[in-house]
Amino acid sequence: MRSPLLLLLAGGVAAGSVIFSPDDAGHPSQGATASAGAGAASGAAPEAYTQWCASCHGPNGRDFVARTWKLGSTSEDVARVIREGYPLLGMPGYGEVLQDEDIVALTDYVLEQASTERGFRAEAPTTTATDDLTVRANVVMEGLETPWGMDFVDDTTLLVTEREGRIWLWEAGKVKPVAGGPTDIHVRGQGGLLDVMHWVDPQDGQAWVYLTYSKNEPGGDKGSATALVRGRWMPDGPALGPLENLFVAEPYESTHHHYGSRVAVGGDGKLYLTCGERGMRDVHPQTLTTSPGKVHRFNPDGSVPQDNPFVGEPGSVPSIWSWGHRNPQGMTVHPETGAVWTHEHGPKGGDEINLPERGKNYGWPVITFGKNYTGTIITRDTAMAGMEQPLYYWLPSIGACGLEIVHGGDWPDGWQGDLLVGSLSFEYLERLHLENGRVVQRDRLLEGIGRVRDIARNSRGDLFVAVEGTGKVYHLVPVTQD
Repeated sequence: MRSPLLLLLAGGVAAGSVIFSPDDAGHPSQGATASAGAGAASGAAPEAYTQWCASCHGPNGRDFVARTWKLGSTSEDVARVIREGYPLLGMPGYGEVLQDEDIVALTDYVLEQASTERGFRAEAPTTTATDDLTVRANVVMEGLETPWGMDFVDDTTLLVTEREGRIWLWEAGKVKPVAGGPTDIHVRGQGGLLDVMHWVDPQDGQAWVYLTYSKNEPGGDKGSATALVRGRWMPDGPALGPLENLFVAEPYESTHHHYGSRVAVGGDGKLYLTCGERGMRDVHPQTLTTSPGKVHRFNPDGSVPQDNPFVGEPGSVPSIWSWGHRNPQGMTVHPETGAVWTHEHGPKGGDEINLPERGKNYGWPVITFGKNYTGTIITRDTAMAGMEQPLYYWLPSIGACGLEIVHGGDWPDGWQGDLLVGSLSFEYLERLHLENGRVVQRDRLLEGIGRVRDIARNSRGDLFVAVEGTGKVYHLVPVTQD
């Protein structure tokens, strides 16, 4: 089992360490604040480093030698991190307690020590530019195998799943395995441990973690189905309490793809789950008697709300909210309206964005903008009475995965409310600029970064992106252009 590595300034910095020594609250102590300027200014850089840095980063710049730098290793980058800090990793900024010349001296010293490594070359972090903004992508976690789902526990604590069956807790720059996940996971093809969601019950304050995964058919592993479970969140472990089985998208099938699946709580307080049609387009999407190829709606405890559209209809699966879906691997809840947004894979063309509504049919495979992967026709119909049109569709398909809405934080007004979608096929992050609820512009961000699998946003607007293949998680930082 590979353990993820946590990165701060240099890739080998111990998990949870900071550039200068904070107190237990993550801030400079009062004594340090009172004497910082005089102490650093009066001593040469090595002495200043020893006073302010060595307790966390080792003597003589040890942690900055023979390391892979992830937040940039140019003098500008190092000085910025010293000055501004990196709160998401537990590092405070020292711009108010160190003078500019002290920061420059410490920056020069750190880079001088790093340059003792043969072949060291100062490099800037990964950035991407649009017409109005530069975005810096800082690596905050690596060493994952196939990251699949992410969700925040709080603004500096992140849960991450690996498709291979592992759950990790990233907390202010430290990483820990989470115990108590499911053990009957079908890790084959596209199957495995999939999405994760942390949710606090507003009635009693109990925190829960919901997981989706491909579940082995009882009695063997030839068949599998998308499953939804939850366990009480126990942060002191960290661990999940005994799992409650909430739903299995039966029937079990022998295919190993198109599981979906994403889970979210909508603005109505109900639990939504996306289920793929398991690659059986002519069997599941256009019937209400089976669960695959649908968006399902539950109460948070897994029971079925009585206002679901097909409750009481003979033979219908009562949890179905909308139907006619192919393989929805993106879902988010609009932070202002509470509406549920999804996207799903088309075949060769026809990835689409939908706002699934009560009882509506989204058409797969009766209507589609896509073709078979071989180029042959699935249907010539792209519209039909009684079936919904997508909000937006892609031609060619991008292999859409992960979905989030830009909201809050330091993101400029022109980005607020825009969509971010990962591309598995072309390995980039896509920004979709919306006006009046319609996509009017597309921007490719972080081209070549790898297969973007998920995107997560915390309550203050920080955006994280998980990339499979490279096994990294990035924190996106907007850098406003002058």
